[in-house]
Amino acid sequence: MDESASTPEVEESLHVAAKNFVRIINAAKKGGYREGVESGSDSVFQEGFDRGFEEGFKHGFVLGKFKSLLSVMPQNTEHPQDIKEILDKTRRGICYICSKEPLIMNHEIQKPYVEIIDEQKRYSMKVMQRLHQYFQPYLKDLNFDESNILEIPNYVSDLSTNT
Repeated sequence: MDESASTPEVEESLHVAAKNFVRIINAAKKGGYREGVESGSDSVFQEGFDRGFEEGFKHGFVLGKFKSLLSVMPQNTEHPQDIKEILDKTRRGICYICSKEPLIMNHEIQKPYVEIIDEQKRYSMKVMQRLHQYFQPYLKDLNFDESNILEIPNYVSDLSTNT
């Protein structure tokens, strides 16, 4: 076989191999990027869910404490309208977005996610403070330790580590 005859065939073969190699490398880069983005998104979503679930549980637990105080109060006690509204809507917890639902449905509120989280925290604290303020005289009458009404007992955190 003549070397000059095989050189163009070898060069063509190398050229095809190089094109295939570049195509495979590009596909691997795109696939790796896609997997990395998906993995990163999953971990961010999970972290956000975990944080929101924990905060929601804590607020729900404290809200449940306040609601349970109703069972020890005289049945004929007339509560202010804002307290009635808060305690009637406990199935939704202390949800800022739920309180603004008609505005959101009409797309009147367009806010960044971080602002909504901050508003949720402020709203939750405002509601908790209002409930504490309202129930404080009843706590004293019932000899409850009002300092820990807003706290969650340690055994709740112990439960989450045992699962």
